[in-house]
Amino acid sequence: MSAGVPVLPGRDLPPQPYGPGWPAYWRQDAACRDGDPDAFFPPDGRNTKARAAAEARARKICSTCAVRRPCLATAIFRQEEHGVWGGLTSDQRVNLIPRGRISADDALVIADRLLPVATVAS
Repeated sequence: MSAGVPVLPGRDLPPQPYGPGWPAYWRQDAACRDGDPDAFFPPDGRNTKARAAAEARARKICSTCAVRRPCLATAIFRQEEHGVWGGLTSDQRVNLIPRGRISADDALVIADRLLPVATVAS
């Protein structure tokens, strides 16, 4: 993996069970595992229509994924600033998730609260 290349939520990361309730190998079951990285990490730029279309494709894949909860919780816990994780875009996460250090347990609670938002928006 080279620097500056985005990593898909379900790919290329070592297992990281953060605590009870976190499946250690959720990434191997991620629907995006073999997907197009550009859909999950659209380039920031002036073409907002293209970005919105890419995010919509990614969110559609997320809507069918069996591991959305740990995916979204991972993004919350790690304070991911880029990409679509668990069905939420980076902009949505910035607006919906409190800033500051979040424990692994709290990340799961927040993910549970936000999953209906991700489902409606997909």
